[in-house]
This record gives sequence, C-alpha cells and structure tokens, in this order.
Amino acid sequence: MRPEMAARPLHLFEAGVVTEQRFIGLQEAPAALGPLLADRLGAEKRVRIPFNPRERWLSAAREACRGLSDGVLATLREGATPVVLGGECTIAAGALSGALTAEPELSLLYFDAHGDFNTLATTPSHYISGMVLAHLCGRSVAPLLFPGARKISDDRVALVGARSLDSGEITNLDRSRVLRIAFDRDHPEAPGLVAWTRRRSVWVHLDVDVIDPGEFPAVAFAAVDGPSMKGLGSVLGQVFTVADVRGISICGYDARADRAGSLAAPLADLLANAIGRVPVRA
Repeated sequence: MRPEMAARPLHLFEAGVVTEQRFIGLQEAPAALGPLLADRLGAEKRVRIPFNPRERWLSAAREACRGLSDGVLATLREGATPVVLGGECTIAAGALSGALTAEPELSLLYFDAHGDFNTLATTPSHYISGMVLAHLCGRSVAPLLFPGARKISDDRVALVGARSLDSGEITNLDRSRVLRIAFDRDHPEAPGLVAWTRRRSVWVHLDVDVIDPGEFPAVAFAAVDGPSMKGLGSVLGQVFTVADVRGISICGYDARADRAGSLAAPLADLLANAIGRVPVRA
C-alpha cells in the first residue's frame, strides 16, 4: 500500500442498493460483510446509507445513490478513504459521482465479469445495473442517476475481467475509449493492469462475480473461467502498491446464496490483505 493511503483514516459505507426485488440477497450483503471488514480494516467510521424501496425500487436507488454521493464527497474532503459495500453495481453511480466531485481527474478500475455497458438501446434485460458503467461514461440511462451526476471520461476507465458481454454491449465498448484488460483463467495476472494504474489516483470498483464461480458461487450472475480468489488478491495488492487508491466499492455478493456465511470471511480477508490496513486477526 502506498504511504499516502496508509496515512488516511478509513470510512466504511454500507449501501445495500438493489433495483429489483429478486436481488434481495445482494441487499443483505453489507450486513454480512460490514462487521468483518470494519474489524479487519480498522474503520474509523461506519455509515449506513438508507435504502427503503417500498415497491419503488428505482426511486429508492436514486435516493440512496444521492446520499452515498454526499457521503463519499464528505469523506474525501476530510482526507479519509471511503470503502463502499453494496448491493448492486448501481452503487458505483453514487460513489463515483461524489468521488469525481472531489477529484475530477480520478481514474476508475472496474472489476466485473460483465461489461455493465449496455444502454437503453442495446439492453436485452433492462437491468439497470447492467448499464451503470455506460452511464458513468456519459451514455445517458435516464432512470439510473439523479440530475447533475458527474461523468468520467472513457479514457480514464479500465474494465477488468469482463468475459460475459451482450452483443450490443460489445459494440458500445468497441466505440468507446474504455480500456479492456483480460483477467480470467487464461490471464491470471491481468496483463497491462499494473502499468496502466501506476502513479494514478484511482477508484477501485469490484464486483465479486469477477471471481470464478467454482470458488465463489454466491453471486447473482455467475460467469465461468474467472480468476481465483488468490489471483484477485494478488492483483489488487499490486494495484494498492503502485496507485493512490482514493476509494473502493465492493458489490455482487449474494448473502442469501451463502446461508452458512462460509464465503464472507474469506472475502473480507482477501480485501483486508490487499488493502493492507491492519493484520488479519486469527
């Protein structure tokens, strides 16, 4: 971990934001992971982002993203590092909006087995989370973000590990300047990632479905042939060594698919070891 990050306090945000009721297991992930990460990372502050859908899932997601944006902005202005637990990848809409307000030149590392780069014109499912990265890069997805949300330039975005892409999504990515970095069973070292990241200020977004489902099956959309948990930990550790990581968002863990909780602690250990905040307790 770079010295500048080691010197900053850490604020943990729990934002179980989902846009459809069928993903309720993702909504419950912060409650399962939050205490573990707070302990392992030595979090100075824990903040729960209210999310009360009451059958109005998109409206509730927008409100939660607005609150998350404000919280991330305040944390960065205090000189602390925000760590956000979701939920869906929709949380990136709120987290990045706040981060980019504080640091307009921030780069984004987006780890995901999927592209999240559909638009309303290309999506086969109309799943909002499957459009969030496209929206962050300026492709308007009207229901997703609140007015005035910040966008990021394509050439400051690296999509890492995407291997399950819709045809229209591939076209959208090909027409963009987003850098696609292979990170899978055949490319366990994510070639080119460390070089691209070096000496940048970055936000790291991690959807845990980037991990091979044979090792981490508690996800909503499994995609085979991913990297191992050990491989992910190694790559993240390198990123935290060469880049100034200003914030992290973690999503995609389905707590209801892990009733015994057997995956929560290994995931928390992986993240804590990569970030290197405090020694992991036995």
